[in-house]
Parts: sequence; structure tokens; C-alpha cells
Amino acid sequence: MGKPDTATREYINDSQIFADVFNYYAFGGKKVVEPSNLEELDTSALLTVFGKDGDEETIQRYRDALKIATLMADDNAAYVIFGIEAQTHIDYGMPIRTFLYDGLQYDSQARKIKTAHMDAGDKYSKDEFVSGLYKSDKILPVVTVVIYFGAKPWDGATKLSDLYECKYRELIDLAPDYNMHLIEPARMTDEDFEKFSTSMGKVLKFMKNSADKVGMQELMETDDAYKSIDRKAARVLKECANISLDIDSDEEVIDMCKAWSDAQKDSAVYAVIEALHGINLSDSEILKKIIEQFQIDEKEAESYLTKMSA
Repeated sequence: MGKPDTATREYINDSQIFADVFNYYAFGGKKVVEPSNLEELDTSALLTVFGKDGDEETIQRYRDALKIATLMADDNAAYVIFGIEAQTHIDYGMPIRTFLYDGLQYDSQARKIKTAHMDAGDKYSKDEFVSGLYKSDKILPVVTVVIYFGAKPWDGATKLSDLYECKYRELIDLAPDYNMHLIEPARMTDEDFEKFSTSMGKVLKFMKNSADKVGMQELMETDDAYKSIDRKAARVLKECANISLDIDSDEEVIDMCKAWSDAQKDSAVYAVIEALHGINLSDSEILKKIIEQFQIDEKEAESYLTKMSA
């Protein structure tokens, strides 16, 4: 697993962030899902299938984040299983992946119900015996949201039928469809970002602007909220927006405005050093020129040269 994947998984598994995602996506920002009412679920899903020759084949998948939520509806408890998949790159088969993830979760629920009946010594009717489920048994709905931590628009499929190929429209209409729930920064508005109550809104807004230097400059100069971003969010921005940033493990709040400004300065200095090396100037000559051009002291200039030659 790469650093961006590790950073995003750690971030979305935070209960505050997790709840905020579904409050935004399902309820328009209204606080319906409470972090305290979320319970971790096993992110691994396992299914054993049998071929015609009797050989077993095991299908195992791992979710990025999976929790069961207890919601209140008309003074009654309602339960739902929420999943989040974090994508740092576009996956053109994502609807198939999420369809399989949700299907495995439904199968897991059915197996647990069947096991509970068997452990209790419950008796089945002939019809109930086939599946191991009683007519009255119910399963919890599974809702999966895919969060794309990228700057460019998602140009892949967002539903299963987008991937179908068949000359007969009648047959495509009969095939089951599956809609993928996607959050992508490029298509979000400022109003959308404000519906989040955690740093997630700022993370997504940052990612939307990360490929636009003019937009990023304006964002860093006008939005003071980026001066105090939590460490987990800052790590996501560092890895997904490819920003050179040292994050102190003991520092809980990061100034992303300064970090971005420093990254732009570093990039400019390194570009000048590379150009001066290209015309065969000595290190001492390069040192003098970058001190003058960027108004930095000798020690800082030397550190740039050292890093460049490392």
C-alpha cells in the first residue's frame, strides 16, 4: 500500500470524519450520523464458492472503512452499514469493486443469521431450509461512498451499466444495475465544501485547486482555516497533492498556508539551481545568485544545494 493510500485510509477511519462524509452525502450536511453511534466492523469480507468439479474457491476483499451506524428515526433506532472507499487515482472498474464489496457484506449478514438459527436449534420450513433464512428475517442496508482525492474530474464509470456492452438494448435493460456513490472535488462547489463540519471540506477544496497555481494562491491567501489543519488531514494533502511538507508527529495542527508557500519557494529555488548547473556555474557562484534572488541567508542556500546534490 502506498503512502497516499495509507494516509487517506487513516483519515477516513476517524469517526468524526466518517460521520461527516455521510452527513454531507446523505443528509446535505445535517448532523444525523453521530460519531459516538458508529461501531467498527471487520473490513475483510470472505466468500467461498464451489465449482462444478467441487473445488473450492475463496473470494476475499478488504474495505477501506466499514462501520455500523445507529440512527434515530421517529424515536426508534435504525441501523445501517456504511462503507467508504478512498481513491487517490481513478479506477475504471470501480462500480464492479463496490458492487462486489456490498454483495459480500450482504452475504456475510445472511450467513450470520443462518448460523444464529442453527446455534439456537431453530426449525425451518421446507422453503426456509434452502437459504437458512426465515421469511421474517431482514438484513441491514449497505451504503458505500467512494471519495476521490484527486484534482482532475473523475472520467470513469459511476454505475455498473456504464460498463455494459451489448447490441440488444432489451437485454441491457434486464441486467441489474448498480449506482456508485461518488464524491469528487472537481465537480463540487464552494457551497458543497461548506456542508462539511470537519476538515474534510477543506481537504476536498484544497484538492480541487491543487492543480491550479493561481487558484491555490488565492485560496491560501484568503482562507485562514488552512492555517490550522489537523495532522491527519495535512498528511492526506501532503501525499495526495504531492506537497513537500515535514509533519511533526507531535504537532496536531499544521499551517498549510505556510507549507504551500514554502513548497512553491522550494520548487522555484530548485528550478534556478538546476538551470544554473546547466550552464556549468560553480556551486559558489550558484550560492551567491540564489542568495541574491531569493533573499535567503547563506546557511539556507547551502541546504538547498546539499539537498539538490543528494
